[in-house]
Amino acid sequence: MNIIDLFRHWDDVEEYAPQGVIFSAGAPADLMYVILSGEVQLALNGEPLGNETAGSIIGVMAINQAATRSATATALTDVKVARLDRDQLNDLMIEKPEFSLQVMSVLANRLRAADQYIITKLDQSND
Repeated sequence: MNIIDLFRHWDDVEEYAPQGVIFSAGAPADLMYVILSGEVQLALNGEPLGNETAGSIIGVMAINQAATRSATATALTDVKVARLDRDQLNDLMIEKPEFSLQVMSVLANRLRAADQYIITKLDQSND
Protein backbone atom coordinates (compact mmCIF):
# COMPACT_ATOMS: atom_id res chain seq x y z
CA MET A 1 0.00 0.00 0.00
CA ASN A 2 1.35 3.40 -0.96
CA ILE A 3 0.37 5.62 1.94
CA ILE A 4 1.17 8.82 0.02
CA ASP A 5 -1.34 7.86 -2.68
CA LEU A 6 -3.96 7.11 -0.03
CA PHE A 7 -3.70 10.70 1.26
CA ARG A 8 -2.95 12.51 -2.01
CA HIS A 9 -6.42 14.10 -2.11
CA TRP A 10 -7.00 14.38 1.64
CA ASP A 11 -8.97 17.49 2.63
CA ASP A 12 -7.21 18.37 5.89
CA VAL A 13 -3.58 19.16 5.03
CA GLU A 14 -1.13 21.51 6.77
CA GLU A 15 2.32 22.79 5.90
CA TYR A 16 5.16 23.64 8.26
CA ALA A 17 8.37 25.57 7.66
CA PRO A 18 11.68 24.27 9.05
CA GLN A 19 11.68 24.37 12.88
CA GLY A 20 7.86 24.52 12.92
CA VAL A 21 6.40 22.48 15.79
CA ILE A 22 3.73 20.07 14.60
CA PHE A 23 2.90 18.95 18.14
CA SER A 24 4.51 19.24 21.56
CA ALA A 25 4.99 16.79 24.41
CA GLY A 26 2.28 17.22 27.02
CA ALA A 27 -0.27 18.68 24.59
CA PRO A 28 -3.67 17.00 24.16
CA ALA A 29 -3.69 14.49 21.32
CA ASP A 30 -6.71 14.94 19.09
CA LEU A 31 -4.99 14.42 15.73
CA MET A 32 -2.46 12.14 14.09
CA TYR A 33 -0.46 12.97 10.98
CA VAL A 34 0.76 11.34 7.79
CA ILE A 35 3.88 13.00 6.44
CA LEU A 36 3.28 13.73 2.75
CA SER A 37 6.62 15.46 2.16
CA GLY A 38 9.62 16.64 4.13
CA GLU A 39 11.40 15.43 7.25
CA VAL A 40 10.22 15.56 10.87
CA GLN A 41 12.24 14.99 14.03
CA LEU A 42 10.62 13.28 17.02
CA ALA A 43 12.18 14.19 20.36
CA LEU A 44 11.61 13.07 23.92
CA ASN A 45 12.66 15.46 26.67
CA GLY A 46 14.61 17.43 24.08
CA GLU A 47 16.57 14.39 22.92
CA PRO A 48 16.05 13.15 19.36
CA LEU A 49 14.32 9.78 19.04
CA GLY A 50 14.55 9.70 15.27
CA ASN A 51 13.54 11.35 12.04
CA GLU A 52 10.50 10.52 9.96
CA THR A 53 10.00 11.22 6.25
CA ALA A 54 7.27 11.06 3.60
CA GLY A 55 4.95 8.13 4.14
CA SER A 56 5.52 8.01 7.90
CA ILE A 57 2.75 8.30 10.46
CA ILE A 58 3.29 10.41 13.57
CA GLY A 59 1.15 11.17 16.60
CA VAL A 60 -0.80 7.92 16.51
CA MET A 61 0.26 6.63 19.93
CA ALA A 62 -1.58 9.26 21.91
CA ILE A 63 -4.65 9.54 19.68
CA ASN A 64 -5.36 5.85 20.20
CA GLN A 65 -5.26 6.30 23.97
CA ALA A 66 -6.97 9.72 24.18
CA ALA A 67 -3.93 10.89 26.10
CA THR A 68 -1.37 13.64 25.87
CA ARG A 69 1.61 13.71 23.55
CA SER A 70 4.71 11.96 24.85
CA ALA A 71 7.08 13.49 22.29
CA THR A 72 7.56 16.67 20.27
CA ALA A 73 7.48 16.64 16.46
CA THR A 74 9.43 19.40 14.71
CA ALA A 75 9.79 20.02 10.99
CA LEU A 76 13.42 19.78 9.85
CA THR A 77 12.56 20.83 6.29
CA ASP A 78 9.45 22.18 4.63
CA VAL A 79 6.83 19.61 5.65
CA LYS A 80 3.36 18.81 4.40
CA VAL A 81 1.12 16.56 6.52
CA ALA A 82 -2.36 15.10 6.29
CA ARG A 83 -4.25 15.41 9.58
CA LEU A 84 -6.64 12.73 10.89
CA ASP A 85 -8.86 12.78 13.93
CA ARG A 86 -9.89 9.67 15.87
CA ASP A 87 -13.09 9.10 13.83
CA GLN A 88 -11.24 9.42 10.53
CA LEU A 89 -8.60 6.98 11.76
CA ASN A 90 -11.25 4.44 12.78
CA ASP A 91 -13.10 4.80 9.46
CA LEU A 92 -9.89 4.42 7.48
CA MET A 93 -8.88 1.31 9.41
CA ILE A 94 -12.25 -0.28 8.54
CA GLU A 95 -12.21 0.82 4.89
CA LYS A 96 -8.52 0.02 4.29
CA PRO A 97 -7.44 -2.89 6.51
CA GLU A 98 -3.90 -2.64 5.11
CA PHE A 99 -3.70 0.80 6.72
CA SER A 100 -4.28 -0.92 10.10
CA LEU A 101 -1.14 -2.98 9.49
CA GLN A 102 0.78 0.19 8.69
CA VAL A 103 -0.37 1.76 11.98
CA MET A 104 0.60 -1.36 13.94
CA SER A 105 4.04 -1.28 12.33
CA VAL A 106 4.47 2.35 13.37
CA LEU A 107 3.48 1.55 16.95
CA ALA A 108 5.93 -1.35 17.08
CA ASN A 109 8.76 0.84 15.77
CA ARG A 110 7.99 3.57 18.31
CA LEU A 111 8.01 1.01 21.10
CA ARG A 112 11.45 -0.15 19.95
CA ALA A 113 12.67 3.45 19.91
CA ALA A 114 11.32 4.02 23.43
CA ASP A 115 12.99 0.81 24.62
CA GLN A 116 16.31 1.97 23.15
CA TYR A 117 15.89 5.37 24.82
CA ILE A 118 15.32 3.69 28.19
CA ILE A 119 18.29 1.35 27.74
CA THR A 120 20.54 4.28 26.83
CA LYS A 121 19.40 6.25 29.87
CA LEU A 122 19.96 3.26 32.17
CA ASP A 123 23.44 2.71 30.72
CA GLN A 124 24.29 6.39 31.25
CA SER A 125 23.09 6.30 34.85
CA ASN A 126 25.26 3.25 35.55
CA ASP A 127 28.45 4.98 34.32
